[in-house]
Amino acid sequence: MDKTPPAYVFANSHARLIWWVIAFMGAVTVASFIPAGLTVDVRSNPALLLFFIVVFAVNWFYRIWRPDAYVAAATEVAGQLLLILLFGILLSYAAATAKFPYVDAKLYAIDNALGFDRRAYLHFFAHRPWLERSVGVAYLCMLPQFLVVPGVMFFAQQTERLQQMIIAVAVALLVTAAVSVFTPSLTAFVHVDLAQMPHVPAGLYTPERTMEALRAGTFGSVPLNNLEGLISFPSFHTTAALIFIWTVCKIPYVRWGALILNLALISATPIAGAHYFVDVLGGAAVAAAAIVVSKTLCRLMSRAAFRLASPDIGAVSNRIATGR
Repeated sequence: MDKTPPAYVFANSHARLIWWVIAFMGAVTVASFIPAGLTVDVRSNPALLLFFIVVFAVNWFYRIWRPDAYVAAATEVAGQLLLILLFGILLSYAAATAKFPYVDAKLYAIDNALGFDRRAYLHFFAHRPWLERSVGVAYLCMLPQFLVVPGVMFFAQQTERLQQMIIAVAVALLVTAAVSVFTPSLTAFVHVDLAQMPHVPAGLYTPERTMEALRAGTFGSVPLNNLEGLISFPSFHTTAALIFIWTVCKIPYVRWGALILNLALISATPIAGAHYFVDVLGGAAVAAAAIVVSKTLCRLMSRAAFRLASPDIGAVSNRIATGR
C-alpha cells in the first residue's frame, strides 16, 4: 500500500511555515518598534486595511463555506505576501533608528576599489535616453511582480516553488533589515551625486530628512500611505529581482522574459534607486542566502509532514532492513 502522503500535505505544511515566519516578523516588528518609540498610523491608509479584510474574508468563505482550494490558496498567498512586505518595510524604519555612523564613504570607497565608476555609468545611460527610460520602467516593476509572479506560478501549478519564493522574500527582508542596522547610508545620490550638482532643485526628495528624524527620535508614527525606501545596503530591489528569476526559471516562455526584465531592473538600481554598486552585490548575496534557507526549511517541513502522515513508516523501514 502506498504510504506517500498526498501533495497537499506538503503544500499545507509549507503554508503553516509561512504563517510562522510571518508571526516571527510581526513579533520582531513589535519588539523593535517599542524601544524605538515608533507607532503605525493605521488610519492613514484605509484602502490597505480594506484589502486585508476582503482578502481574508474571501479566503475564509472559500475555505469553510464553499470549499475551493484554488481561490483559497490564491487569497492566502495574496495576504501572506502583503503582510511580509508590510512587516519588511516597517522593520526598515526600526532599523533606521539605530545610531550607527553612516557608511556612505565606505560604500563609495568599496565601489572605487572594485573599479566601478559611478559617473561613467550614469553618463552611459544619460547619453542613451531610451535605455535610461527602459531600465527605469523595469525598476518600477518590482512591486507588480509580487502580483504577477504568483499568478504565473499558480497557472503553472508550481505551488511549492511559489511557497519557497514567499519564504525567501521574508528571509531576505529580515536579513536586509538586520544588516542595515549596522550599515546605514543616505544613498549614492545624496553622498555623491548631489555634491556634483551645481544647483539642487527645490523640493527634491531624498531619504535624509526621514532618516535623521528616525535617528533623533522625533519621527513618531509611520504613515501607511507614504512608506519610504530607507535601505541602501543591501539592495532589496536586487534581491527581489534574483528571487523572481529563480522562481520562474523552470517555466518555459516566461523565464527568458523574467530574466531580461529583472536584469534591466538590477542595472537600474544605481540610477533609479540611487544605490552604490556594492549595494547590488550585497543584494545578490542576500538573495542567494534567502533561497538556500527557504529550500532548506521547506525540505525539513516536508520530511516532518511525511512522518506525520505516515506514522508507521519507521516500522516499515525497520522490517525491510531486517528482512521481516
